[in-house]
Amino acid sequence: MFVLASYNSFFFFEIAMAENLSPIVMKFGGTSLRDESSRESALTHIKRYAEAGEKVVVVVSAMGRKGEPYSTDTLVNLLKQVGPSICPRELDLIMSVGESISSAFFTHLLSQNGLDAVSFNGRQAGILTDDNAGNAEILEINPVRIVEALNEGNIAVVAGFQGVNDRGDIRTLGRGGSDTSAVALAAALEAEKVEIFSDVDGIANCDPKLVSGSRYLASISVNQMLAMADEGSRVIHPRAIKASLKTTTPIVVRNTFSDSPGTLIHHDKSLDKKRVAIAHREGMVLVECEYDHDAKNDVDGVVKIDSRRVLLRDDAYLSGKLSQLEENFGFYKLSRNWATASVVFNSKAPEASELDYAELLDSSENIISYLLKEPRIRETLNFLHAKYTLEE
Repeated sequence: MFVLASYNSFFFFEIAMAENLSPIVMKFGGTSLRDESSRESALTHIKRYAEAGEKVVVVVSAMGRKGEPYSTDTLVNLLKQVGPSICPRELDLIMSVGESISSAFFTHLLSQNGLDAVSFNGRQAGILTDDNAGNAEILEINPVRIVEALNEGNIAVVAGFQGVNDRGDIRTLGRGGSDTSAVALAAALEAEKVEIFSDVDGIANCDPKLVSGSRYLASISVNQMLAMADEGSRVIHPRAIKASLKTTTPIVVRNTFSDSPGTLIHHDKSLDKKRVAIAHREGMVLVECEYDHDAKNDVDGVVKIDSRRVLLRDDAYLSGKLSQLEENFGFYKLSRNWATASVVFNSKAPEASELDYAELLDSSENIISYLLKEPRIRETLNFLHAKYTLEE
């Protein structure tokens, strides 16, 4: 059994596995599963390991992105069409459906291509969570059925993003939860490595969709990657990075659609070199409460700015989080279309630049971050990239 106890936002591991499986854990995101061509690319990567005799665990997200039939956003919109106020229990249930569809579909695809495979939802995979709907933490993994499947020569296909509480209710793991599923399962199974597949070639020093001069990194330390994830980088979720801190399992971020080696997220300080990376958030809501608060400790997913202001992601859980804020800290004012931009150093940060249209949020030991309106995010990222990354 694999036990996770949360303490100060880190995971501590106790692993007692009888079999020394050392499987490869591969996680495929929605863009890797959205259509036949994408799934064929994912299949190619899996076949390569299976045909080499490796034991393989595949963790899948919901197929596609917003607007596509089985994406999480599309499924949630089914409920929103009936009414805006959704019970958290039912919201978790429908948000988990996309991953369950993916696991069953992808298992069938593997079988049709000559690869024995078995699908698992969160309960079947032995993933026990707390009761925090929409942002649950994994408490324990007992992957006995996955171990049985691997020992019988099957590929295990696990629905990411989900587990169950002690009453058997489905709980989802929050944004990027499939990454957390993959890393936690890798620790429970003492995996050789985790490969996180998406539609990019790895971890870039800035978003390549917004900054033409950005470049992909061959490697990055787990601590700098955690700082980037905490500041909004969406390639891999902060919880997944935190889960890896107490293991030595390497994580490789790769592109489903190429043979690029990707970016190694490592724990080896001897590999560190001077490196600057830039992360950002978009689609944020700025909330100003009536009273001083410590909302980051009371409401999940909050980015605290000061004693009265916080940022929240504009997503399906926003209305519930706003209700929590109002109940605890009085009435609030709300405005949309905010963004943050952060420069993350793996050494001491230089003096921050003043931007007349942005508020300097942080100028600490190794981070410089700004709050700004979303329409100026491209301009800001290009400025920060030119100023700081060229000094590497």
